Amino acid sequence: MAATVDNRPTSSKPQASDVGKEYILSQTVAFTTTANQLAQNETMALFDIPANTMVSAAWIKVTTADTDITDVDLGVSTDGSTNATLIDGATLATTGYKTNGTYLPIAVTAANQVVLTNKDADTINGAVITVVIVCRSLALT
Repeated sequence: MAATVDNRPTSSKPQASDVGKEYILSQTVAFTTTANQLAQNETMALFDIPANTMVSAAWIKVTTADTDITDVDLGVSTDGSTNATLIDGATLATTGYKTNGTYLPIAVTAANQVVLTNKDADTINGAVITVVIVCRSLALT
């Protein structure tokens, strides 16, 4: 199943010279834009993650809250489907940093996407968030 909304940048992919180096992927999403709004169980692809990558940290910074949204997941997915491997059950109802270190670090052995999923019954339509992940390239793909 492909992601409902594809927001992946085309220019921020790691290069062969990045092997062994840590790098950060970051993206700000304004759900106030109609094209970015997510209904329940809809997904948004945010980043491509190459094979042989370690994800060591992930967080969501909520700068504008959407008081109806109390359950979003952030995960690594091969096909854009829902997944909570990075953050499970974060709320967008309050501003601040949202994280869940239970699942980290994780090794991504095949090329994947980082996907945000709205698990709440309400549509995300008022939040502004920044999603950040910290990665380390382990080997050439």
